[in-house]
Amino acid sequence: MTEPPAPPHVLIIGAGLGGLCLAQALAVAGFGVAVYERDASPAPRAQGYRINIGAPGARALRECLPPDLFQLCTATALRPATRMAFLDAGLRPKFSKEIPPQDPAAGFGVHRLTLREILLARLAGAVHFGREFRGLERAAEGRVVARFADGGTATGDLLVGADGTGSAVRGALLPDAEFDHLGRAVYGRTPIGPGTLADLPEVLVDSFNRVTAADGTAVSIATCRTREPHAAAAARLAPDVRLTPVPDYLAWTVTGPDDGAGTLGGAGPEELRAAGPRELHRLASRAVAGWHPAVRRVVAGAEAEATFLVTLSSARPVRPWDVPGVTLLGDAVHTMAPGRGEGAGTALRDAALLRDVLVAAVAAGRPPAAAVPAYEAEMLRHGFAAVAASLHRPFMPRPARRA
Repeated sequence: MTEPPAPPHVLIIGAGLGGLCLAQALAVAGFGVAVYERDASPAPRAQGYRINIGAPGARALRECLPPDLFQLCTATALRPATRMAFLDAGLRPKFSKEIPPQDPAAGFGVHRLTLREILLARLAGAVHFGREFRGLERAAEGRVVARFADGGTATGDLLVGADGTGSAVRGALLPDAEFDHLGRAVYGRTPIGPGTLADLPEVLVDSFNRVTAADGTAVSIATCRTREPHAAAAARLAPDVRLTPVPDYLAWTVTGPDDGAGTLGGAGPEELRAAGPRELHRLASRAVAGWHPAVRRVVAGAEAEATFLVTLSSARPVRPWDVPGVTLLGDAVHTMAPGRGEGAGTALRDAALLRDVLVAAVAAGRPPAAAVPAYEAEMLRHGFAAVAASLHRPFMPRPARRA
């Protein structure tokens, strides 16, 4: 008897949220999948704390994950904001409105570490850390070979670059891709202890807020409390999954003046790039000196060693590429400004779309690579529509320069 053909094998470069969501979806669909991540381990790194998953991203997670893992996502989601508020440095409101309750499955905030651990669940043996992508080449029968910094290679029927804003895969496909530089933001985390929330003005608790000084320096503070404790939710819904306990905290970001100089707290761009966590915390505290005492307390009370700098970029539209069997996903192609909270959700949407076209191709007896052009056309359309939308906000700095 003739043996059935082996299932298609997909190589995913990057173990971020989009790449892992795709890996989960393809594993459920019976594909062979291997994820290669340059980080040495899945241990947390400076990549942000709270992220927002809007309705398209939540729908993509529900479609891609086993039901119990999606339920674990919503159970460990953060309590939703109840108010949107824009305020001045004295916490005098410029605009404020209530946010109506919504079904958690229609969108939610989540601790990035928690979501990543859920997406890594049950992928043991498929995710390879310490593997830095260095290049690709064609192989026989239309297959693709990935080359890594350690000298190793991997061969698959399709290679997906899901390796973020600094994507090495994009560099191989689109070396002339351009980005707008939008400045830098300092991210921090302040533990919620006894009395922390009671000492905060109500407008800063469980709200989507932006506090802006006259010079454009701005702070956003997010209250991060899970709906259900991590251990209890995992034991109830997915006992095989181990989640890192995350105590309640306030996540905050500080951005500098709208003067185009890239300064913060008196430090210039070079000084900011060279600063370590404690120095960044000092500069963030200096940036809000003279502001409302509640804002100063939140920043001053942060875990200094958990403070880090993020460079904000926005991708310019790219031309379609013609490299069979290689494609891109998420920030690797359409990185965007963070204020609307659509970056992660758009990457998850990409993953669900790519899964759909690959499953349909295999069901029709076509090679996976044949389905990729349809994915790319829709991904580029909705991805760069989201990029454009991310820039059309009253508090978003205008693009400063191409990078």
